[in-house]
Amino acid sequence: MSIRRVSSVGLVAVAAAVLLIPASASAQWRVGKDSATRWTRFGRDLAYGAVVGLGYAAVDQAFNSPPQWGGGMAGYGRRAASNVGEFVIQESVTEGLAAAMKRPLDYQRCQCTETKQRVWSAVEQSFTDKMPDGSYQVAWPRIIGSYVGAAAQATWRPSNGNNKFAQAALNGTTSLGLGVFINLFYEFRHHKPPTPNATQAQ
Repeated sequence: MSIRRVSSVGLVAVAAAVLLIPASASAQWRVGKDSATRWTRFGRDLAYGAVVGLGYAAVDQAFNSPPQWGGGMAGYGRRAASNVGEFVIQESVTEGLAAAMKRPLDYQRCQCTETKQRVWSAVEQSFTDKMPDGSYQVAWPRIIGSYVGAAAQATWRPSNGNNKFAQAALNGTTSLGLGVFINLFYEFRHHKPPTPNATQAQ
């Protein structure tokens, strides 16, 4: 696996994402609570993913995974390129499909008070998109992006005797699962929903 190969695959994915953004999506062009454009969000996500990818590369380096890539800076460079490349592809596909399908990507906090309801909301929105009308749709952009990114990484990462298809399926599912914990963070971070007794206390 070469850094050039990862970069080439990533550029192809970015180009595909651009082609997926229809001109008719102008009504959905600004997304998020800060009215950021989809391009701004995409840039932020790529920057975040690059940092996370570098961090995961350090973990892989510590465990010498995969061993074929060796140690030192050369080994770390391969692992970093692999992890960042996977994220670039995943986010390119996810953001491109979300724009084409006019899907929101930001997590929407639950307007509820019970902890179990809030936890369920975080789980539910990991696999569904909450639409402006309050309905839920299967989160195809997120699901497809996760598995495409994992499948792409499987093409250049040494298999160590493992089935590449099975490994890609496992990594894609793991990526979706991590979304649950990210949503839980957003749901409970600095967020205290009103309690039934709040009004009476006043």
